[in-house]
This record gives sequence, structure tokens and C-alpha cells, in this order.
Amino acid sequence: MTLKAELKEIDYDINLKQKDLNVLIDKMLDNIGSIDPELRDTLIFNTFGKLIMEDSLTDKQMKHILEVCLDKLFLGIEENESNLVFTRSFSALVIGIILHKDRQKVFLQEAIIIKTIKKSIAYLNLEKDIRGYVEGKGWAHSIAHGADLLTEAVKHPCFDRRLSFECLETIKRCLFKESIAKAPYVDDEEERLLFVLEALIDKGIKEEDIACLVLNITGDLQELKTREGYSLNFFWKKNNVINFLRGFYFRLLYKNTYPKIRSNIAAILEQWHDEVYNLNK
Repeated sequence: MTLKAELKEIDYDINLKQKDLNVLIDKMLDNIGSIDPELRDTLIFNTFGKLIMEDSLTDKQMKHILEVCLDKLFLGIEENESNLVFTRSFSALVIGIILHKDRQKVFLQEAIIIKTIKKSIAYLNLEKDIRGYVEGKGWAHSIAHGADLLTEAVKHPCFDRRLSFECLETIKRCLFKESIAKAPYVDDEEERLLFVLEALIDKGIKEEDIACLVLNITGDLQELKTREGYSLNFFWKKNNVINFLRGFYFRLLYKNTYPKIRSNIAAILEQWHDEVYNLNK
């Protein structure tokens, strides 16, 4: 029986034999980056999520899954675009679920958590393949999945607030990442990066640090315009930055928080509109 057929036939209401479950786990880990979107996304990822969140696994099994996924998180990371992005991206998602579960029911050692948090930051910094949906292969979505993982890392009680600045730099770096496709984000990557920022805010990051992030992002965009003028690359990066700042503005507005930062963002958005679209003003 193929793994796809096996996963389709799983009856979660019947306890699987521990030995069989161990074998199944290793099969899923071996195929976590399959280019078959149904097997990878619909079956393997959803099965991992269900097993982890519904307490169907032992602590030993969860630790094994985490260790293997951490090893796979950087597989082929030096490559711009290859099928290995699916392995990295979906390993990131599974690691995020395990961190989420550990917040509900502690089973991981603090040293492992700290290592995982640091690797979460490193992964999102190093990922070069920023494709979202890949025709015929489904979601790669590495930046979105990496952001989901980093969000869970920040939310974890073991997160060291001294890493907050590094996380802010990671968010900014993601908005300016290059890709072979030479295109802006089109699959809500900016929204997922905002979840990381919101998690940092919930952890008590200082208002001045948030304000600095906003200014640094628009400053980097201005530097890009100075270097390249109204190039396609500038417009693609501008799209990323404006969507991120606009989304952040409305998140703060909904929560009625940080009025000064909201005012600064509004002024920045108006400035960029006037600079780009009112050239004859």
C-alpha cells in the first residue's frame, strides 16, 4: 500500500499500534517535502497536525519528529529555487505545531526549545526561495510558513526577549528578499510576517523599537529608490513594504493601540503615494 493510500485510510478513532505509528511517522518524515501537493499538504501535514494536537503521540515520538524536521529545515537552503523548498517549508510548519503543543503541555527540554527558537530565526533569514504557489506542485510558501514558525517561537515562554531586535531585522529583511522570479509577494506573505510582529508586541517589545522598524523599512526603500530609480525591482519591493505597513496600520487601528505609530505610518504611506504617483505635483 502506498503512503497516500495508507493516510487516506487512517481511522483516528481506533488506536494505532505503537510500532505501526512509529513506522508511519518515519514514512511521513521521509516524504514531508513531496512534490505531490495532495500527499504533502492535504495528507502528511494534516496528519501530523492531528496526531500532535490530539495527543496521539508520545513525548519520545514528538521529540523525534522535531529533531528530524530541524535537520530538514536547512536542506538545500543555499539554492535559489529547487524542490527542496517544500521540505524546508513543511518542516517549518510541523516544528511550529510542536512548539504550539509544548506551550499547552510541556514535554520539551528548555535547551531544545532555545535551539529551535534560534533556528527559526536563522531559517527565515537564510531562505532564498520566496515562491508562494507553484503550479503543479502546490504551496511552497516558505516565507509565510517560516513566519508562522517564528510566530510560534516568539509566543513560547522560553523566548528570550533579547532576541526581539533580531526578529525585527528578520521581518525587515524578508520584505526586501530577492528571487529568481523577480516579483513581489502575492500570497499574503506580508500578513504572515505581521503575526510575528504582533507576537513581539504581546511579549512587551518597546514602542520605540516598533517605531524604529517602521522608519528603517521605509528608509531602506528610499535607499533602493535612490540607487535604482523607478526600476521594476523598486516597484516590487515598494509593493511589499506598502502592503506590510498598510496591514500593520489597520491591525493597530482595530486594537486601538499605538496612535503615534499609526500616525507615522499614515504619513509614510501618504509620502510614498505623493512621491510615486504625483510626480508633477
